[in-house]
Amino acid sequence: MSAQKEKRDRLLALAAVLADEFATRAAEHDQNNSFPFENVARLKETGYTALVLPEEYGGLGADLVDFCLCQERLAQGCGATALAINMHLFGLGSMVERGDLARPQSQQFARAVGKDQRIIGGGITEPETGGNWGLFVSRAVKDGDSYVLNGRKVFTSLAPVIDLFMVMVTVQDPDVGLQGGTFLVPRGTPGLEIVENWNAMGMRATASHDLVITDCRVPLDHAVRLRPIGQILPEDVSLFAWFSLSIAAIYTGVAIAALNFAKEFANRHQPLPLPRPIKYLPGVQFTVAEAETLLAATRAYTFETAKAWVNLEDFAGEEGLRRVCMPKYFATNNAIRIVDLAMEVVGAVGIFKKHPLERYYRDVRAGTNHPFSNARVRELIGKNALGIQLLEMPRW
Repeated sequence: MSAQKEKRDRLLALAAVLADEFATRAAEHDQNNSFPFENVARLKETGYTALVLPEEYGGLGADLVDFCLCQERLAQGCGATALAINMHLFGLGSMVERGDLARPQSQQFARAVGKDQRIIGGGITEPETGGNWGLFVSRAVKDGDSYVLNGRKVFTSLAPVIDLFMVMVTVQDPDVGLQGGTFLVPRGTPGLEIVENWNAMGMRATASHDLVITDCRVPLDHAVRLRPIGQILPEDVSLFAWFSLSIAAIYTGVAIAALNFAKEFANRHQPLPLPRPIKYLPGVQFTVAEAETLLAATRAYTFETAKAWVNLEDFAGEEGLRRVCMPKYFATNNAIRIVDLAMEVVGAVGIFKKHPLERYYRDVRAGTNHPFSNARVRELIGKNALGIQLLEMPRW
């Protein structure tokens, strides 16, 4: 057995143990709209919060393929926990892969996350712009030896436990003009406020509250990344590779859990008029067959793309962005269909809250709304296929 396979098997075994444990609490947290603090504690205890960091920084050394496989398995136990911790992990994986750990500041950051078990979280999406990233309404204004940040972010998953907020804003610098900026803002910095307003249909245990930023002052070196607006740089494609493919894996994991439940139900459910369980009905067999086919195609597309990325194939520019985003589009839409098919197999009792299928049915519907949403990724794919630049005007 190769060292790589041995490591992958070990990581998947860890994800399976955690998934099975988290499954015992998933319904309660969903019902109560509560945050699974105990799950995060276990993720820290087992090193999963440093899954993608090198071992010398206290991590487990997962590459993108490992990461997606583990997240797919974790989501089978609790989709909300997998999704929440994803918002901590995907940026770390991209940072490691891009070689950012060569910088002393990044090494200090990696040790804080790895050995000190700090949690990072995003301040990305805004109520005014949704997923239409690029020019943010939130602002950072340079003022002497610091920046002053103002804005409001939504979908701040992991909000109750974030130690370091990564906030994306438009930077106003009189010497340079407008830029895009990512800032590191520690919890407790004056001007940061979590508004606990998360009460959604699905993925309820993610605690994706609003983050309000009011005259929040940070030193100049807290600008961890400044970039031109409107360009697609290699680091942008890297971030989307780690984000889009892991999101694809998570919602595929939810679909796997739903299909497994439907198959187990079909194996044991025997209505009174029937001599055998419903799995012997041709209609059930055909429904499961369609779901299995969609699942196989989804997993193949996601993991072949992840392998191509790890093998350093060319993913440059908008073509590369399309390549890493299409599997997420394919997977999240297929996941909804797979869960719908599972619901067909189970029938009316599938909507009862005593069964996890009801939760899977709600959770899986969030997948198509993560960046790029269905409409935005269709724009990206269509323009790329027709030789049109993504930001070329007019836009719909």
